[in-house]
Formats: sequence, structure tokens, C-alpha cells
Amino acid sequence: MSIQNKITVAVLGCGVIGISWVKGFLEANHDVQVWDPDIKVKHTIESLSKNYPNVKLSFHEDVRDAVLNADFIQENAPESITIKQELYQNISDTIGENTILASSTSTLKASDFQMGLHFADRILVGHPFNPPHLLPLVEVVGGLQTSNKTITQAMEFYKSMGKKPIQLNIEKKGHLANRLQAAVWREAVDAVLSGQASVEDVDTAITAALGPRWAVMGPFETFHMGGGEGGLEHFLEHLGDAFEDLWDDANRPIVTSEFKQKLISEVTQSLKGQSNVELTNKRDQKLKAILSVIK
Repeated sequence: MSIQNKITVAVLGCGVIGISWVKGFLEANHDVQVWDPDIKVKHTIESLSKNYPNVKLSFHEDVRDAVLNADFIQENAPESITIKQELYQNISDTIGENTILASSTSTLKASDFQMGLHFADRILVGHPFNPPHLLPLVEVVGGLQTSNKTITQAMEFYKSMGKKPIQLNIEKKGHLANRLQAAVWREAVDAVLSGQASVEDVDTAITAALGPRWAVMGPFETFHMGGGEGGLEHFLEHLGDAFEDLWDDANRPIVTSEFKQKLISEVTQSLKGQSNVELTNKRDQKLKAILSVIK
């Protein structure tokens, strides 16, 4: 696969993540072949193609036709090892001999669905964050049988699209960014269920402080600066133990059906009747503005 030229990408599965990937590949000027078990997706693809007249966008009812002549495959099937393995078996006869298959899986490991496939060395995780056509992070994780060449080519391909891929050296459930997110989510849920703060106030704590800071620097750089002239060394000397105490004080909230309804009710109330379309448009506009500044 040459990343220097326009290539053909197959997108398998066109839910929220899949359709966003389609937009991202089209905006990178690649031809896209789409498959989804829901035939209604065909209408979405036909409508979307009008916005990209200079590239080829096609929908295929047979997944084997969708991967035919594709240089790169971005798979977005449900989070099920069984479903993914069946899907990979279905395309094993038509996948190209040099084609790379990247899974958008949020939690599964590539090693779990490589077994018994002749193209196992070209399978890896290429996990994006929603929405993939805007957010630049892609977590690239190889499985036990993934070749170094495949990882290198996938990293280069994502970079050629303007993404910021990171290569993870160890397979872990949920990869990296979702594990970071899960830790924050645990504290957010605990804050609400313990009565410490409301859903709206928890969101404000992120969007009015941590979020803007994290948009320009990660936790290591943040705490390095928190140490002043002494940097991270000074921070660890003076506040390291205090933060470790917070680790020990952390709780794993027990989310019962009653508490789930409490969270849902508070979120619904805080959103003040805004539709999903309205929220998506507002999110995308703000993300574009933020990314344009920090790019």
C-alpha cells in the first residue's frame, strides 16, 4: 500500500463511528467503498456523495464486494469477537494480498480475532475517538501476529490524513485513552451518586478547567508546569504523596438501576431539550474552533 497517492478505503459498518470515518477518508481525498448490513445506509451514502464530487463513494450490499481492490479497510462492527471473526472470515477470499485491516474496536484486542486467518499479520486496532473525521487521535495497536511492517504502514497512512496516531506497545482492554477516560468517568459518577455535585457541575468542572487545559497539554506536562521552576521533580516532592492519597481515596461507584435513572434524569434536564442533531452540530462547531487554534 502506497500512502503517497490516493488509495481506496473500505469502511465496514456505518454507524456513528463508521459514517464519521467515511467523511474523514473522503476529506483526505480517498475513494471509499462502504458496506453495512442495514440497506438504509445506502441512502445516507448517496446523499453524502453529493458533497464530495471529486472522489468515488459507493455502497455495497455484499461485504466481499466492498473490500475488493481496497488498499485499506476500516472495520466498525459491533464490539463482539464472534461478529468480527465471522466478518473477517467472510472477506478472507476477496481481501487483497497487501491490504491492511484496522478495527475501530474500543475495548477488544487484535489478538482475539486474528486466529485462523491467512491475513492475520495485516490485522491491527486503529481506534479513533468520536467524531473520527474531526478528532486527530488514532490508537494503533498490533496483535500477537501483526507484522511491524503493517504497524508502520498504518501509522504512516493515518499521519498522511492529518491524524495524530500513537502506537501502543502492549495490548490492554480499552487501549489507552478510554482507560484514562474511564478513570475520569468513575470519579464523575461517584461525585453525583455520593451527592458531592450535580451532573451539570461535574461537566462544568471539566469544561471550565480541566478540558481547556488538557486541550493544550497532557497530564505530565501539566504537572511539570505545576512544579514551577522545579518542574515535575518539585511537583512530585511536594504534591506527589497528596495525589497518591487521592488514588487510595477513590471509590468504585455501584451503579444500580435507580442510580442509572438519576444520572439519565439529570443529564436530560441539563441539556434542556436539545436534540441529538443540535448537540452534534454544536459539538462539531466547537471542536473545529478549538482544533483550528491548537493545530
